Amino acid sequence: MLYRFLFLTLAFVTLGYSGQSPLLNRLKKAQNGDFVVWETNKMITLLVIRFPTERSIIFEEISAPKFNNKALGWGEWLQQGAPGHTSWAMIEIDLTQKEILEAYSFSRRGWLSTSSQECLLSTLLHLDMQPLPDEKWRRIGPPPLEGEKDLRKIWNPPLFVEGVRIKNAPFEAFETTWPEDHSELAGKTLHVYFDQKVLCPLPTWIQIETGQFSASLRAIDAGHYLPLSIYRTIPKRAPEFIGSPMKTKAGGLRFLIKTPKYYKEFELYAVDARGEKKTIHLLNHSLLARCEEEVQLEVSREELASELNPNHSYTWLLIPSVNNSLFAELNKPFLWIP
Repeated sequence: MLYRFLFLTLAFVTLGYSGQSPLLNRLKKAQNGDFVVWETNKMITLLVIRFPTERSIIFEEISAPKFNNKALGWGEWLQQGAPGHTSWAMIEIDLTQKEILEAYSFSRRGWLSTSSQECLLSTLLHLDMQPLPDEKWRRIGPPPLEGEKDLRKIWNPPLFVEGVRIKNAPFEAFETTWPEDHSELAGKTLHVYFDQKVLCPLPTWIQIETGQFSASLRAIDAGHYLPLSIYRTIPKRAPEFIGSPMKTKAGGLRFLIKTPKYYKEFELYAVDARGEKKTIHLLNHSLLARCEEEVQLEVSREELASELNPNHSYTWLLIPSVNNSLFAELNKPFLWIP
């Protein structure tokens, strides 16, 4: 659990940085196919940037037991279906709102909760990330005797790009504290390292200070132009009606909808259930409130009276404005009595 989706949680730590986010700046410059390979606890995780825009970005994350890929490059391993992998997921992040839009596990064949503690994301949107003070940088060699000036060289993590170690690569480091969220990382201090030349847009070393010992996640490779995998993009969900429409005090109808956050506008239709040839009515509506993945839509009594026939039964159809191939149906008939 300690390292599950850890990089993605750290992405939100840096996105929530109160000043100028180092990761957000880098993601704005990232290209499709930029990647980093992490190693920890005899496992590797390949993290690939997919379809970055100014508003959103998709991370493709594949984990597997550590193996030697000298004979098989990351791109070929990916296109062969990542043989030996234990998990494969995609996560879409809204860079403007700093929140997860969608998370899908191909290995589990299902969507992941965008607010569950498994991803440890809900509490990480507003954590501060500050430059690491000089006195906290690791140094090479034994510490000086008391009263002597510390002349040791600053330690920088190794940087590998396309399998080649970059010598004397300069780094910048940031510090943040994990919130008290009852997870294994609660209250821990994290030091996050980025290479200054942005050879990799993602962190290449993360040090976790536990108090008793230090744990680290290290990048064993990074690079660019990784080809698309067997999964081309993240699957999208359809919206859903929650229960039947409720009458308002003013005589209108209110609908409760469960919907992914990437749907902002909808088309609502009333389908006349009478007869073989069903008449469809497009209804004007108001979006009253949104809380996480629940939305309330309301249709006024005047709109219902102008579009619907008295004493006719209707079913309902909801279509996201940006995707008419995914829709919600409410087939329980509703009798319209003005």
